[in-house]
Amino acid sequence: SGINAEYGEMEIKEVTSEEAEEIKKEPEKVLRTSDKILDNAKENLSPNEIAKVDEILQVLQRDINCLHDGTRFAKRKALERIRAQTSAKLEQGVLSGLFAGLCKPLLTLFHDQIEKCRETSVMMVTEITAQMSDIETYLPYIIPMCVMRLGQKEIVEPSEEIRQLLLELLIQIISLAPSEMPLYCQDIMVILVRTISDPFAEVKKLSCTCLISLTCVAPRQFHTGANILLNPLLQSISHQHQKVRTLVVRALGALLNNGDNKMIEDLISHLAQRTFDPCPPVREAVYEVVGGWMVILLDRYSYFYKLLPLLLTGIEDEVPDIAAMSVELFEKAGKQWEEENEQDIKDEKDFAAAPPAYYGVLEGVTRPRLGCRILVSRNLSKILPGLLNDLNTWVDETRLKSVGLLYSLLLYTETNCTQHLEKILYAMYKSCMEPGLSSEIDRCTQTLAQFISPETWKPYVLTALAGASSGEVKSRVGVSPQLCTSCLRVLSSLITGSRVQPLLPVVQEVLDTICRPEVNETSHRPLYKELGAVVQSLLNVLGKEVGPHSCQLFFLILRLSSVDKSDEDTRDQVERMFLQLAAHQEIEPGELYERHAPTLVEQLSGQHKDWTRHSPDQSLFGELLLRSGKTCAKIMPGIYSIFRDCTAKEKDPELRMGMFTLLGRLLREAPITSDAAQQFSAFSVEIIKEIIIPNLEWRAGRTAGSVRCAAISSLWALLRSDLLSAQQLKQVQEELMPQIVSTLDDDNCATRLVSCNCFNFLLKTGGKECFGPDELHKLYVELLKRLDDSSDELRVAVTNTFLTFFSLFPDDYDKDFYKAHLQALYRGLLIHLDDPSQAIQDGVFKVLQVAGKIHPQYMREHIDNVKHKHRSSLYCDKLLNIFKQ
Repeated sequence: SGINAEYGEMEIKEVTSEEAEEIKKEPEKVLRTSDKILDNAKENLSPNEIAKVDEILQVLQRDINCLHDGTRFAKRKALERIRAQTSAKLEQGVLSGLFAGLCKPLLTLFHDQIEKCRETSVMMVTEITAQMSDIETYLPYIIPMCVMRLGQKEIVEPSEEIRQLLLELLIQIISLAPSEMPLYCQDIMVILVRTISDPFAEVKKLSCTCLISLTCVAPRQFHTGANILLNPLLQSISHQHQKVRTLVVRALGALLNNGDNKMIEDLISHLAQRTFDPCPPVREAVYEVVGGWMVILLDRYSYFYKLLPLLLTGIEDEVPDIAAMSVELFEKAGKQWEEENEQDIKDEKDFAAAPPAYYGVLEGVTRPRLGCRILVSRNLSKILPGLLNDLNTWVDETRLKSVGLLYSLLLYTETNCTQHLEKILYAMYKSCMEPGLSSEIDRCTQTLAQFISPETWKPYVLTALAGASSGEVKSRVGVSPQLCTSCLRVLSSLITGSRVQPLLPVVQEVLDTICRPEVNETSHRPLYKELGAVVQSLLNVLGKEVGPHSCQLFFLILRLSSVDKSDEDTRDQVERMFLQLAAHQEIEPGELYERHAPTLVEQLSGQHKDWTRHSPDQSLFGELLLRSGKTCAKIMPGIYSIFRDCTAKEKDPELRMGMFTLLGRLLREAPITSDAAQQFSAFSVEIIKEIIIPNLEWRAGRTAGSVRCAAISSLWALLRSDLLSAQQLKQVQEELMPQIVSTLDDDNCATRLVSCNCFNFLLKTGGKECFGPDELHKLYVELLKRLDDSSDELRVAVTNTFLTFFSLFPDDYDKDFYKAHLQALYRGLLIHLDDPSQAIQDGVFKVLQVAGKIHPQYMREHIDNVKHKHRSSLYCDKLLNIFKQ
């Protein structure tokens, strides 16, 4: 084997079968001059030491002979006896002379077929040389033997344990004879090329240790062929054992420090992968190595843009000690850079601007030194494109590391990231909603806001929200609610990280943008959560300065309240924001509605004609009215016009039903305050004529029936709230009563029941003043029909209505003239006196008690005519007793 210095690769001569026998003779060739070792060694010994050496060798001579020609058992016993002699405490000179005599037989055993003999011989050589001070003499024999066993194309030594022992021997030799290593550097590197790729983990670890030691004692010679070690190390950097990975990383550090700097192009990506390593010692080794390169690498200025991402990633490591170490290493590199470029940065040091306020706000956060900030700023343009690309990859772990690196970059570059702001923000839009990334992106955004003024970031964010194409922001928000949601989240974090005074000039433009329909009117529910975060951030930052923007903030909070009322967290957040908005202005929450409700109703009045059931503004209108309370009295004209237009016959039925439901709730709650009741009462006639009556007209279909039910329910709410006086009833009676009579015969049972209740209430409200005999005679036929209804509940309601009906008969009622009407009423009621339902019997009995007083004689006659037809004459007898006089 040899090293091709030009290409930095090993040249392996193929071994043919004919040459195999020659290889077996290699140990003899290496050791053929070893016979003179003992003679040379004795020249440096005293007579006593020579005598002692000869004595021991004479004792061991037979054992030495057995090592060469003995059997398996004889070799083992011979080695044991020799080892016992060499293990005894001997003088340095004696030990040196003894090893000179044993060197050849022991090294020969390195190639013995018996594994135990090879193992023992290697251990003996290691033990003896560890005690010697003149090991240099034996290196020409020991190292070639190691190369034969470990440095061939296919490693000759099959035993993992012996390969481990041989490497331990090499490491010991390097430490004992460092001055001789330049001569043997290439031989050892040939071994390392093979052993670094060894499948045995312990051999890999020792190989890396050996490499590191070799670079320390023979750096110049190592530099010549260092390239051949790169690929084996890179192949081992992902080994399953963490200790192997750690040592491989440190070996790569030593390799680059003493090799060709161009290797960094090949190894940097592998080191970057190790920053994801689950074991802290591996990551710590990566950051130590990179930190060292930042300081001592010869051509480091050309590779700062490759090294900085790794070291800055370490600053955000999850282990605090590793993060602190990375900061310390970077500070050291920054300090050295300052010293090396002192003249270039003299003005920046002497006329430095005041530190950003960020460092005065957070306790324990100190500003990085100038050299570190300049290093990052000057290399940002090279680092950022790849980083932003990784930020949007599909691998979660990569994205998480990337966002941590982004935070470090923003922290170190401060205002120098302005020229890249659009690209950074766009990457944040795409990543901020990803699970597991959102909180980290928020931290980056808030840090960005600490250094970049709102006037600077405003155009980019608001342009994205408005949907205009600008730079790399190509998607229109109008058709991408997901992007709009992301923009709102980034905007929320930017506002949170800003200070109130720089923020004030842009607040109005921000609010104008997020109040636009394409931003806050969407079916994409997650958007409203982020919209709420923006409003909350504005309230938190603006504080007492919120006054000029109160109306728009009130509108946005109300929008959030109208979106999803089933979410308890959203409801709680809305209530907190209402209270906070009022508290900042030192007013009661109710006063917010007095101030802003008229403005909102006026704005909605110009848009309501295009509403559908699912229009966000329709929900907003409902939420405003339900929350306004007594304030509704002040905005009644605007409210009425909206209800009138949205319940018109040509409108969407679902919208009309929704509006009637809202109207019913308002009418039920109107009596809470006298002002609201008075205002609603003033509009009662208009509400009935313009809103309710048109929707009571019969039309075919279930949808139309549902609209009639909603309309009659609104009328019932109005009547129950006592908002319609007798005088007002006169104004609508002629139009309203026919519609009530019509709905009494509706297919929908609920509509019939509510209509009956309205009928009863109208009779009570109008009294004898509104309902004379002629009007009453027109109504009773429909009531009698309802006594045959399928719903017992409705039939009971009809009996209650009859009680009111008969109470309206005037005292001067002409009984003889209207005899036919009375007879029809008595006959119809007496039929139901024998009803199967006890409740109906009781109700009709009460009605007949009142009705019979009008003309008792007619009553008795009719009872006598039907009594025999009833299953039970109990109620007939009671009535006869009542009217017998």
